[in-house]
Amino acid sequence: MNKSLVILRPADGALETAEKAEKLGLSTIIDPLFAVEPMAWAAPVASQFDAVMLTSANAVKYGGSTLEKYQKLPVLAVGDATATAARRAGFKVVETGNGGAENLLQSLAPGRYPRILRLTGKDHVKTNPSGQEISLFQVYQASALPLGEKARAALEQGHVILLYSVRAAKILAAEMDRLGLNRAINHVAALSPNIAQAAGSGWKNIAAAEQPSDDALLSLAGRLCLD
Repeated sequence: MNKSLVILRPADGALETAEKAEKLGLSTIIDPLFAVEPMAWAAPVASQFDAVMLTSANAVKYGGSTLEKYQKLPVLAVGDATATAARRAGFKVVETGNGGAENLLQSLAPGRYPRILRLTGKDHVKTNPSGQEISLFQVYQASALPLGEKARAALEQGHVILLYSVRAAKILAAEMDRLGLNRAINHVAALSPNIAQAAGSGWKNIAAAEQPSDDALLSLAGRLCLD
């Protein structure tokens, strides 16, 4: 049986990933594990900050028209997809980190961007900045959904699951147990080692991409499809 990629990320990102995968000759099954929606937030004055940090493209997509007031500020982006979304929205991206928010902050030269506006989701990775004053505003939320029928049917047969976050990995593991699905016939391709760890054990194969990017993840997933 030819394996497909089971894409559980929110709809917008899932469609982008599926398009890339299909160009590589990989079949896909999209069944989002999250529904993303904007949150109301009181936007602070732009002059209070030296830079904007974005850790997800969703912050750009769901932040609303208020984001325009920050377009003159340099952007620190986590991940290529986030950087691309920010540029498309008219921002100037000055730093792109692929190791998470904490690593990006630690990579900054001492004294650079001392006041940072971080726009993120309700569920986010907390940071311990050294030398920066981080003002965090939640602009979107991703509500977890039960594992959908398409994903459930696929995982009963055994395919390759793409995981993009620790939260998704933990929810997937819980849903597999709740539904009595067999991990041992399914492969997991995770965006990073900590995501792979969060998915737990018992999978037929579980591996992390060499770099936290869609291209690296799909390259890994393609190899798992042949296993």
